[in-house]
Amino acid sequence: MPTLPLYSQSRPNERGVALIMVLGMVAIIAAWATTAAYEDMIAINRASNQQDEIHAIMASESALALTKYYLGEDAKFSTIDDLEEEWAMPLPPFPIDDGLIALEIEDANRFYNLNDLVDEAGAIQVAKFQQLQQLFVLLDLQPGLVNALVDWMDIDNIPYGATGAEDSAYYDKDYHIKNARLDNLAELRLIAGFDRAIIKALSPYVIVRPSNGNTFININTASEEVLMALFPNMQQSHAQALIESRPYTEVPSLSSVTWADGGDLPRLRVVSDAFKVRTHAAFGKANLREDFLLSRTGNTVLLLSRERAGWQF
Repeated sequence: MPTLPLYSQSRPNERGVALIMVLGMVAIIAAWATTAAYEDMIAINRASNQQDEIHAIMASESALALTKYYLGEDAKFSTIDDLEEEWAMPLPPFPIDDGLIALEIEDANRFYNLNDLVDEAGAIQVAKFQQLQQLFVLLDLQPGLVNALVDWMDIDNIPYGATGAEDSAYYDKDYHIKNARLDNLAELRLIAGFDRAIIKALSPYVIVRPSNGNTFININTASEEVLMALFPNMQQSHAQALIESRPYTEVPSLSSVTWADGGDLPRLRVVSDAFKVRTHAAFGKANLREDFLLSRTGNTVLLLSRERAGWQF
């Protein structure tokens, strides 16, 4: 009887299949190892980014806490607020560990509060309307835009003037008119006639903040344009002269100057009751920008609102 070979004749094919299987396993293992290494790298980067985010958040919170404390102390020892005070000075970015924190403080009473345009019941305040129109003219903006702003905020459904814009003006939008005060400056983008360029032109002069209908203006910090909006007969030279005499320890009477007639003198103050704070924290790949609005009564400082400008990596 012939003896069978130790291996059958199909052995070369089997060897080929086995080799392919081995190579396949090696490829799978190599792919798995590569994937695992990549996932580990992603996890490490993610953990690093999260740590950077935490550092940025803590730095921003620390800057806010320091600002609140400082503004409270400032109120204890100063009866006025002006642009020569330390809080008003630009600060260079401050290094913290392997990151940086930048801080900017502006008093909110240098700005015209858009929410003063209507009273607490939602009715237009004509004097404020005229002042805001004057500000728009000074900024080379169409004063008729203020009519559309009135209609966005007031409670009625009657267009205010020829350039008013009630709900029918938004028929092609996916939202209705608000009929309430503004929540932030970016909301202006929703209002008929307003665009990014107009908001950019307005932003150095106006603010959106809670209103009792008559937000005070600080004569020590307000711009020429805001002061001229309050006094319809004031010329630029008058505003410049007023600014050159700052800081004031009390509001000047202005009774002897004719340009003050018809102006909103009772609205002026030499102290501020609210502040805008912007922080920028940079750690690793994380960049956090936040905007805060603080109120100050006496030496008590409270957070009114905060808005995260967004993460950047």
